[in-house]
Amino acid sequence: MELQNVNSQYVEYLHKIKRMSVHTVTSYENDLEQFRVFVSTVAINDIEKIKSQHIRLWMGDLISSGIKARSVNRKLSSLRGLFKYCRSHGFINADPMVKVVPPKTPKHLVKDIPASDLMKMFDSYPWNEEEFGHRNKLILLMLYTTGMRLSELIGLQVQDIDLSRNAVRVLGKRNKIRMIPIHQELLGLIEIVKGDRSTGQLFLTDKFKPLYPMWLYRFVNLYLRKFSHASKTSPHVLRHSFATHMLNNGANLMAIKDLLGHASLSATQVYTKNSFEKLKKIHQLHPRK
Repeated sequence: MELQNVNSQYVEYLHKIKRMSVHTVTSYENDLEQFRVFVSTVAINDIEKIKSQHIRLWMGDLISSGIKARSVNRKLSSLRGLFKYCRSHGFINADPMVKVVPPKTPKHLVKDIPASDLMKMFDSYPWNEEEFGHRNKLILLMLYTTGMRLSELIGLQVQDIDLSRNAVRVLGKRNKIRMIPIHQELLGLIEIVKGDRSTGQLFLTDKFKPLYPMWLYRFVNLYLRKFSHASKTSPHVLRHSFATHMLNNGANLMAIKDLLGHASLSATQVYTKNSFEKLKKIHQLHPRK
């Protein structure tokens, strides 16, 4: 079957079955047409004759023309959907995308919030004057001093606090449990926040309901905006700041990996970039630069 006809059928399928927005479908349509034009230059118009090497040639042509890896991957995603559709409808016997390795995209590095901004927030804000001030301060301190994920904080139970060991039990990804030490300041706040409760979620909303992601995102953003001009002010930024500031102060990378609950060291190494950039700036002060 001609590639142009298959493309049309697939786009119609996206419109009717997938219920994608017009903008999204148009992007798919443009990507597929761009690929059709490319393979036609090597006299291939039949969907069954397209091989993985043709896709790799197109990918190389895109990259050499200055298209960023992220955009190339989006175009490959369009092709991946097309060939999956063709395979399920019997238009092809084998999927050529199986042997195509997408280009690596540079990891997006979130900028940490300066420690001075966070210290100012924790030390100078009138927490005691707010109705839920102790809880609010504890949430922010817990995120920044433990580096736990948004979902991990939401799932914290009162019984997860181990006062005898000054630690908190965290249920992370893939149901892996880790123990994270907590500072003395947090222990006093925890006693106030949990009150007489011995079970249930540690943190509740103003209406005494369990926390949920959007509430926590808005909450963190509200307070960080008061003290920082950082472009990103989310729970994840506090996790990132925890790791970066620990690393800047000489913490061992393997120890940070364990505290963050990363499965591999490669996931933690992204935080070393910020530290290295700061070291480069300091090195510029050398008299022999």
